[in-house]
Amino acid sequence: MAENKKRVSIGLTDKQYELVEKLAKEKGFSKSAIFVLALEEYSRKESEQKNK
Repeated sequence: MAENKKRVSIGLTDKQYELVEKLAKEKGFSKSAIFVLALEEYSRKESEQKNK
C-alpha cells in the first residue's frame, strides 16, 4: 500500500540548488529523493549520538 506523502516548500540559495541538482544527476535520483535521503541519514546519526 502506498504511503500518503506530504509536500513541503523550501528556499535554497543558488549554490544549494546547484548542489542538490548535481547530486541528483550523479546518483540518478530526483531532487526530492536527495532531501529525503539526507533527512533519513541526519535522523539516523542523531539517534546514534543519543544512544552513546
